[in-house]
Amino acid sequence: MASVKLYDRTGDAKARTIQENLKKNFGRIPEVFQAMGRNGDFLEAALKVSEAAGRGLDPKTKELIIIAVSAVNGCTYCLDAHRSAALAVGVTDDEIVAAVEVAAAISLFNNFNKAIGLASDLKTPVK
Repeated sequence: MASVKLYDRTGDAKARTIQENLKKNFGRIPEVFQAMGRNGDFLEAALKVSEAAGRGLDPKTKELIIIAVSAVNGCTYCLDAHRSAALAVGVTDDEIVAAVEVAAAISLFNNFNKAIGLASDLKTPVK
């Protein structure tokens, strides 16, 4: 259950228009877009950032990155949504598990290094 009010076509006019378009694409309005649906400017901006992020990546790579980040951030909602999207663009279950393994491994190193305050000695020189 959401901890905020969901706006299912009850936000401002811009939000309602965007949600109608989302409903056409998804067959319903996913709760994430209902939660963002109070303010059409915010919903529009969030969708634009999502579309712009990762330009130049193929859809499979983009979905695997989203899954990896969602896994380490603990967002089950995004994991479920993007596993479906990944499978739809040809990602295999083995590739999904591999992406989560990489994210988990790097998260381990990130947390270990932060915890002990290691200085960065593996920098790439700037040209």
